[in-house]
Amino acid sequence: MSRMRWTAATAVALALACALPAAAQYFGQNKVQYRTFDFRIIQTEHFDIYYYPAERAAALDAARIAERWYGRLSRVLHHEFQGRKPILLYASHSDFQQTNAISGELGEGTGGVTEFFKHRMVLPFTGAYEELEHVIGHEMVHQFQYDVFSRGRIGAGVQTLINVNPPLWFMEGMAEYLSIGPLDPHTTMWLRDAALEGHLPTIEQLTYDPRIFPYRFGHALFAYVGERWGDEVIGEILQSSTASGIEGAFRRALGMSLDDLSNEWRDAVQTTFLPQLAEHYRARRIAQPLLTEKRSEGTLHIAPALSPDGKAITRACASSTRPGRSRPTGVSSPSPPSTRTRTTSSSST
Repeated sequence: MSRMRWTAATAVALALACALPAAAQYFGQNKVQYRTFDFRIIQTEHFDIYYYPAERAAALDAARIAERWYGRLSRVLHHEFQGRKPILLYASHSDFQQTNAISGELGEGTGGVTEFFKHRMVLPFTGAYEELEHVIGHEMVHQFQYDVFSRGRIGAGVQTLINVNPPLWFMEGMAEYLSIGPLDPHTTMWLRDAALEGHLPTIEQLTYDPRIFPYRFGHALFAYVGERWGDEVIGEILQSSTASGIEGAFRRALGMSLDDLSNEWRDAVQTTFLPQLAEHYRARRIAQPLLTEKRSEGTLHIAPALSPDGKAITRACASSTRPGRSRPTGVSSPSPPSTRTRTTSSSST
């Protein structure tokens, strides 16, 4: 069976394939806009900040945050923008979901998006400046990545992106590491669990297995690279990838193959977390697993849903009926939905 490589280039190719001419966009396929946004522009040295009056004070803060991030990232990634990049700000997440700057639906867990063709960063305010700082930094890394692939020409670089074919762990892992730094409790939690349970992925698995979340493990991999070789080497890897590809860029910058890097990274993670086995109880000793393949297909259910044929409902009601009490005819308990939910950061972040 062939393996599909989940990459940023794949996402762009799908977007191109799904693009429809205006005449073919029928009713119900466009996003509903509940209000009209009177956008204004704040121009900084490197960005055009689009906002509307309700968010002007926060937009000024976002402009300062963006320039601060640009100063750091341009040094680390060895790259300068040739022109100002657009940043589109919305005052709330509900406003953000109405944007036409990004095709497709934006879920509630989407913190921001950077689209490839115009290098536009689109994000909402959530009221938390810590989150705003993180999202702007994360999405700006994508702006730098796209600018490197397009050689500074907005609208160009599609062929380069397809040739490089960067995997999601490369794109999102770099953005997470450079925006939140080497230490993050969520990444640590994922690494500890993977090491103790024996499912720490290799770089090859990260590249080809869509079931492995690229943000956390990609973040951990770049944190290891940054700790061992310094953050500046990440810029060298990004710059070299346009001509040498991902494998060649790592080999040129680090002097080792991705397989060797994978082995050394996994050894470092296991050396860090495996000694903790002697200090902690396994969760199964004091708790009962809930999100398992047998119980819930490994999914998190946030709302009930009806079973298509009613059989699952009947079984659920029969098992929950108390002895000595009859179950009313036709009354049933809803079964969990089969949809999977996942929170992401974008590049879609």
